[in-house]
Amino acid sequence: MVNDYEMTISAHRELAPGIWRLELQGDFDYAGALPGTFVEVEMPDEAYQLRRPFAIADCDSERQTLALIYRVVGAGTELMSQLHEGATLKLLGSLGNGFPFADLVPGQRTLLVGGGTGIPPLLYLSKVLHERGIQADIAVGFLNQESMFATDELQQYGNLAITTNDGSVGIKGFVSAVLDNKWHDNPYDRIYACGPLGLLMSVQNRYPDADNVYLSLESRMACGVGACEGCVVPDKQGKLSLRVCVEGPVFNSQEVQLSV
Repeated sequence: MVNDYEMTISAHRELAPGIWRLELQGDFDYAGALPGTFVEVEMPDEAYQLRRPFAIADCDSERQTLALIYRVVGAGTELMSQLHEGATLKLLGSLGNGFPFADLVPGQRTLLVGGGTGIPPLLYLSKVLHERGIQADIAVGFLNQESMFATDELQQYGNLAITTNDGSVGIKGFVSAVLDNKWHDNPYDRIYACGPLGLLMSVQNRYPDADNVYLSLESRMACGVGACEGCVVPDKQGKLSLRVCVEGPVFNSQEVQLSV
């Protein structure tokens, strides 16, 4: 059963231009807040009737805190970015299916690939893998140095490689350049990716027959619980049958058909 919660903002700061980290405190389904799952947040103005989906970037059941990292992309998130500590937000969660990792054992190797606002769920995942003794190579891409965030944390949890479109930090080019030049021939027990469609297609095309690749899809979600079917994507047979909010947002790469 999915529950509604009202949580208090305990911290709220801008990590990079237009990128904010929001920490919420209070009662929540912390046991279900696994890496890759998300929440639907009610905007702090009744004029915005639809909730907004945000991936969980961190979770601490002992402190009873939940962290979200989001980009300001419109009037709703702009309004949210103006909230201060002590304000409250209503949210629905946790929702969706997260990244599978419970079967991995210490010493196994994973690859995490992310870009832009696809990085927050991988930040949480990398933390959990690190706590379980699972090795992680982490490749993340940004537009430039100014747009970077969360890299200090990611570096604590695995072997981090950074790309920027302009070459201001790390390897110049898209994040796929890391796979071309650095980790192209390494075998992994599990591969995870989250980010723009082009990044996900690049990972899917690189490992076309692998059954250990998992992709977290981004989509506009009106309800978050599968009722409106506004976030449906095609399966491998091309049939529009997979709801990102319910069957996803994480899918095995053999399940979904990605296209521009």
